[in-house]
Amino acid sequence: MFTIVTRLLFTIINRLKFTFVTDILIMIDFASIYNSSENPVITYRYNTYSVVESYFKKLVKDVKFSNSSLEVLGTSVLGKSIYGFKTGSTGPKILMWSQMHGNESTMTRSLFLWLEQLREAQLLKNIQLYIIPVLNPDGNDSWIRNNANNIDLNRDARDLSQPESQILKKVIDDYQPDVAFNLHDQRTIYGNDIGTKAMQLSFLAPAGDMERSITKARLKSMQVINHIVSNCSKMSYSGIGRYDDAFNPNCVGDSLVSKDIPVILFEAGHANDDYNRNTTTVIMAHALNDAVQFVSNTVEADHPDLIVKEYEQIPNIASSYCDIYLKNVPSQKHRVDIAIMYKELIQDDTLYYVPHITSVNDKTIKNGHRVVDLIQYQLEDLDFEITIDQKIVSPLLDINSFC
Repeated sequence: MFTIVTRLLFTIINRLKFTFVTDILIMIDFASIYNSSENPVITYRYNTYSVVESYFKKLVKDVKFSNSSLEVLGTSVLGKSIYGFKTGSTGPKILMWSQMHGNESTMTRSLFLWLEQLREAQLLKNIQLYIIPVLNPDGNDSWIRNNANNIDLNRDARDLSQPESQILKKVIDDYQPDVAFNLHDQRTIYGNDIGTKAMQLSFLAPAGDMERSITKARLKSMQVINHIVSNCSKMSYSGIGRYDDAFNPNCVGDSLVSKDIPVILFEAGHANDDYNRNTTTVIMAHALNDAVQFVSNTVEADHPDLIVKEYEQIPNIASSYCDIYLKNVPSQKHRVDIAIMYKELIQDDTLYYVPHITSVNDKTIKNGHRVVDLIQYQLEDLDFEITIDQKIVSPLLDINSFC
């Protein structure tokens, strides 16, 4: 069956004379590699940094790219090594860094999945790459956003108060990238403004000034994002969104755009019950591949107004979702709507999702990744156990911690 489908795809491609034939081949391989992988670094959201470190060093050794090197760029607050991998000798220079927020590993997994594909197919051409796979290893191990000094590295672009920020700044200054990819995860709260779609993927072409001017650098970022969204919208079973572009000079991306370096912010999100973000990992590997190939082939934009218009048609994200939305919950006086979010906790090197009540009758919440309507229930029917810190358990409604 697979052979028949593959032949059919090639027949369609040849008839339509598609330019990026390799994109479709890679799409098939990404899913195949992910589904067959037994490597926890790719298949699980949480791994200790020592596991990630060992995997990455082996991966880049096995890839055997020409003109490549792996180096220790420096150390984190707690002394963990931070790595940089450089490859390629011709074409535009792309700098990618991931996990500057320690508990955002999905794009790191997508990056590794993409590199696995490159190992299989050696498809990297006419491009130079510099990759920092994990900028915040201390945050990775503790599964927190900030570094070990409780500083948000994406708000440290001006102060450069942290060793991790200084490492990234030095790489930027030395490498002088033509384009930068800032790789992140987003929380499960994001959907469209009316709450009809969760945002499984989001992107941003950051502004470089308070006026949010459409500079040449921003236009380049928008062009790349438009290409990604055009391709990934065929794969995402939920929404694709756009972050607000208010300028913040403390953010690394905004700082780079102010220096005329195009930046694409990637945000790997959530949809339905895919809390391990398996589908998102695969789709974002496609997004990385689409972006890299597009940058390697891009010419100057002929119609900047059309590029901006297409970019602005990507829906804005909104904080419109919760993990579990309990509607019409009976109480002593009247019925209420309760929003529940999972807190992510590490215990014995395992990631647990623990449900907590976060709001009651919050009008900004429009939907949930799971919705339970309790209009048919009375208060005495329910078996809620709620702790002082608002942790909630209900065997009746299958609301429990899980890993």
